[in-house]
Amino acid sequence: MRSIEDVLTYARAQADALEQDMIWTPGDYGGGWWAASPQSLQSRIVARAAAALEFLRQYAGPNSFWTLQATTVYNNKGENQSTESGARAIGELLRAWADQVEAGIVEIVGARAWAEFGVASTDLMSQVRRLLEDHEAHPAAAIVLCGAALEIALRAAAEAHSLVLPPRPTLSTLTALLRSANLITKQDVKDIEACGGIRNAAAHGLFDELSRERAGVMELQTNILLRRLADLHSGPNPEQALPA
Repeated sequence: MRSIEDVLTYARAQADALEQDMIWTPGDYGGGWWAASPQSLQSRIVARAAAALEFLRQYAGPNSFWTLQATTVYNNKGENQSTESGARAIGELLRAWADQVEAGIVEIVGARAWAEFGVASTDLMSQVRRLLEDHEAHPAAAIVLCGAALEIALRAAAEAHSLVLPPRPTLSTLTALLRSANLITKQDVKDIEACGGIRNAAAHGLFDELSRERAGVMELQTNILLRRLADLHSGPNPEQALPA
């Protein structure tokens, strides 16, 4: 998961990249436009613009003012000037968005979901480990907590990717939602369903089906799934090179 500082650093780095490899070309009757220099670098500028638009879609939200405005200004080539002018305008919007996030005026999409995810993957799973080490505690308690951690993580992943949650989302409906968005694999679905089956046995008091060994397997599988879901929160890597 990326910190807010990492996301803002990445946004500003993208803005800087969108100003590279272009020069100002004055018009014959005033004004002018930005053009790739040399012209062969235009494809790189287009790639940077695409990366910046995807960044805004993920972190500002697909229907936010910032994403819609950036898409419009790029499609309109700035003020009907050039593709490069449109790309440069995206950079200006990225900086303004980063400034407003830093000032607390707008939020990064999924920021609250990231916080919930942190609770699921640390606090709850720490409680699970303590319960499993306590031989007087029934394994059902640890199993139910594993299910709760998994459900929180699934919901956080859906919210962080701006998916529309169904009414009263459950482990099954959240799993189906993430799968339909191609955010998790078929194997992930099978693993989550297996954990859900053990959780349901505990929740419905079917204690004869439970054991400390099954609870241990549930803990192991939940931790694997939480790490898998954590990858969905990572987003673009600030250390990864921008389109050259």
